[in-house]
Amino acid sequence: MEKAVIYARVSSEEQAKHGFSIENQKRQCEEFAERNGYYVIKTFVDEGKSAKNLDRPEIQDLMAYCGKKKNDVQAVIIWRLDRISRNNEDYHGALRPLFERKGIKLLSATEANVNTIEGDLMRNIGMSFAEYERKVIGVRTLAGLRQKAEQGEYPHKAPIGYKNISREDGSKTTVIDENYAFYVKQAFNLYDSGMYSLRRLTEKLYQDGLRSKTGKRIPKTSVEKMLKNIFYTGVFKFEDKIYENAKHTPIISKELFYRVQDRLIDPNKTRKQNYDFAYTGMIRCGYCGCLLTAELKKGKYIYYHCTGNKGGNCKRDYINEVKIDKLISEILKLIIIPQEIRKKISNELKIVHEKKNGYSKDVKASIIKQIQVLENRIEEAFTLKLDGNITHDFWKSQNDKWQTEKDKLKIQLYEIDKLDKEFYEKADILLGFTDNAYEYFSKGNIKQKRKILEIISEEITYKDKNFNIKLKPIFQTIAENQYNLAQNFANNRTLEIGIIKGVETDSTPNNRKNSPGWTRTNNLPVNSRLLRH
Repeated sequence: MEKAVIYARVSSEEQAKHGFSIENQKRQCEEFAERNGYYVIKTFVDEGKSAKNLDRPEIQDLMAYCGKKKNDVQAVIIWRLDRISRNNEDYHGALRPLFERKGIKLLSATEANVNTIEGDLMRNIGMSFAEYERKVIGVRTLAGLRQKAEQGEYPHKAPIGYKNISREDGSKTTVIDENYAFYVKQAFNLYDSGMYSLRRLTEKLYQDGLRSKTGKRIPKTSVEKMLKNIFYTGVFKFEDKIYENAKHTPIISKELFYRVQDRLIDPNKTRKQNYDFAYTGMIRCGYCGCLLTAELKKGKYIYYHCTGNKGGNCKRDYINEVKIDKLISEILKLIIIPQEIRKKISNELKIVHEKKNGYSKDVKASIIKQIQVLENRIEEAFTLKLDGNITHDFWKSQNDKWQTEKDKLKIQLYEIDKLDKEFYEKADILLGFTDNAYEYFSKGNIKQKRKILEIISEEITYKDKNFNIKLKPIFQTIAENQYNLAQNFANNRTLEIGIIKGVETDSTPNNRKNSPGWTRTNNLPVNSRLLRH
């Protein structure tokens, strides 16, 4: 029997409102494993954790466990796709690449597990809807967070150096965590001295004993985030607004904080441009595995290169974004989706669309009803004021309160409309891809291009001026079949011309594949001029 692990998760809200109990998830996953010939060797459970990101102890342990060859995991079984993630970037950027790299199947106990093009696209749709639901829930809870911030209480989890505690009345507050505050002060002081780079500072803190609360090394990005967090000065930032009435005790002075900010903005360092690049975070260096970063040259030319952050013998070769576009376009010319699959995708999208509309309408109807109640209260109170039955001060205080609540509810409606727009954009990308992948990519914007690459590719690397895309098996098969059809047609056409002219030709597909002017990517011939520069 093949080995499998189970992952289960509930957030406190889901457990209370929907009954997605851990025991129910585990039971259905175990039954699924037994029916399909899997032997469960380990179960990972995150209780009371949101899937908005991967900052969950058990999902981190699962990823580490699956990454070890000795554990020989063949499958990860989940109750439903949204249990493991409700974030497209986490799913496509971390989870899926790990499982695919290790040859691990991600299997749902309650949803279809179809290893076909429509199955893969429907999993994309499912993940998009899971993210949509998460964002709608976030919109509903945002008003409460804003109210907490107005009262001077930080509405999120305390950063390193602080901890969240409960008062006697049950309310939450943030206090200094003496076990970690020392490292925060040390980090600011050492970086302010000018003797430490971020990399050296991270190593120094690790040598001095700084660990995460799970006992792991704190990465350089987290140390940099710490140094940029104004929270340590006794104020906090929430929704781009600085709250000076914060109730927590500062760890460092504002003078020290701003000196560190000046150091972080090094005038000798290339400043980041306020510019979105299509392929950042998607291409890895073939030498060291670092993700390629992008730079804007002369205000109009975009080049990608390895950062060299992991060391290694990197040549730091540059590649122009235009060349990347051309190569991807050539591959997409070979990915032609059959109409029957397009129809299946369309039918499934109709089902998801109806589900989304029902969910969205219920939420919006509830908000509109609350707005109407507040408007009625305002009208009734104003009538009482006109009749002299309530004082001006009472009217003003109540009116201000109700108007604020009404404004917050209207903001929630606006945010939900934005989420609806995002849903339609993602659905449009899937349909555009199935209609004509090449044309849609060629005319697409950055978001559309990135999504199409997520759909078709398993891994993208750049090494020795060679750009390589490893397609998912299903798209690899489609591309190879299409290429063979095109080559057979071209070969037959060449033979016809040769006969007419009275000459012989040996321009067979095999001869052309092996000719000096061509190289192979995923067994597909691609003109080397598109790969080298």
